[in-house]
Amino acid sequence: MSTLNTDVIIIGGGPTGLSLACQLIRYGIDFVLVEKNDTFTPFSKAIGVQARTLEIYDQLGLATPAIELGTIANRVRLIEGGEVRGEMHLANFGRDMSQFAFLLMLEQSKNEELLYNFIKSHNRDVLWKTELENFSQDASGVTAQIKTAAGESQTIKGMYLAGCDGASSPVRHGLGLTFGGSTFERLFYVADARIDWELPHDALHVALAREVFTAFFPMPGEDRYRIVGTFPEDKDEEPGEVVYQEIEQQIKEQAKLSLEISDVRWFSLYKVHSRRVNKFSKGRCFLAGDSAHIHSPVGAQGMNTGIQDAYNLAWKLAFVVKGMADQTLLDTYNEERLPNAQRLLDSTDRMFELAAGSSWLMSFPHDDLSACRGVRGEFGIGEQASVPVDLADRDQLPQRCAERTHR
Repeated sequence: MSTLNTDVIIIGGGPTGLSLACQLIRYGIDFVLVEKNDTFTPFSKAIGVQARTLEIYDQLGLATPAIELGTIANRVRLIEGGEVRGEMHLANFGRDMSQFAFLLMLEQSKNEELLYNFIKSHNRDVLWKTELENFSQDASGVTAQIKTAAGESQTIKGMYLAGCDGASSPVRHGLGLTFGGSTFERLFYVADARIDWELPHDALHVALAREVFTAFFPMPGEDRYRIVGTFPEDKDEEPGEVVYQEIEQQIKEQAKLSLEISDVRWFSLYKVHSRRVNKFSKGRCFLAGDSAHIHSPVGAQGMNTGIQDAYNLAWKLAFVVKGMADQTLLDTYNEERLPNAQRLLDSTDRMFELAAGSSWLMSFPHDDLSACRGVRGEFGIGEQASVPVDLADRDQLPQRCAERTHR
């Protein structure tokens, strides 16, 4: 088969890879996007879309469609002993910071569909059912060998390669980068179900008890919720050994709420890993999303951070590919995203330990302002991000780079 030539090779067609492709379309940069699955995910997976992500979507014309498809949670209610003990209005944290001062509940499958439709609307597509076999790089570019849907080998040559290929990332392994961190031994559960109770469908509800927590995220559909929680630390069963009835019993016992759970469409159990790479880039190759960092689901950070990685990387690649900036600009991707990933792991670990431990029972009544600040950061309201740029702003590039250096 003939060799494909492009500017950027993207490995992985999840939300991060699709987002990177959308941004490259904005900047007029050619790409080839390779994904081993046959289409975007049919599963709900991640569901929280933060303010910063909606700002990025807005530049693509996707914020309004996303909001129309999703459910808005504009507050967080804290529950203990079956009673609401506190309520935090997210709009209060985001006032004058973002027009999207709320948490949008929109499952990952819908986010991927929106992004893919944007790609298709610009006469581009994904190479579905196509896998990376190997890759190499030198001073002039990157060469990737892929296995096509027809089972044939093909070569792609590009100036750069982005690994958006998930936690097991063949790109990361191929670059020889480490993925250090730890695993929480506590068992998590997640379920998508209908809940009949007296609480309104307008908020993220978090039920806290000693050593465990249960969170109820409102989802599109009448009385539908994503339920995420933990079992006590002394439960030593493996995920495959737990049946759904144990999950429902755990929810009812710990939340101490009068509720009925029905129409369970999906549930899963897992252990949480908290890991990050030692570098986000090596030579002409870059990592983004889960290939670079994975962490506790507290704060709905995973999908959002990957989309924001892609946003940061895309405009820098565009400037360099178009000859509007020196290649050293690409060094700032690692310089900015690596510390961000470390802060992310630190904050989600702290939030998880607070929610799953017993210390919150003593600290919350006296430190609610600190808790509110944590929630604001966890939901991406008021965060500093890579400065949005337009390729027409060539003269402003040195000033903008200086601004980032001093942040």
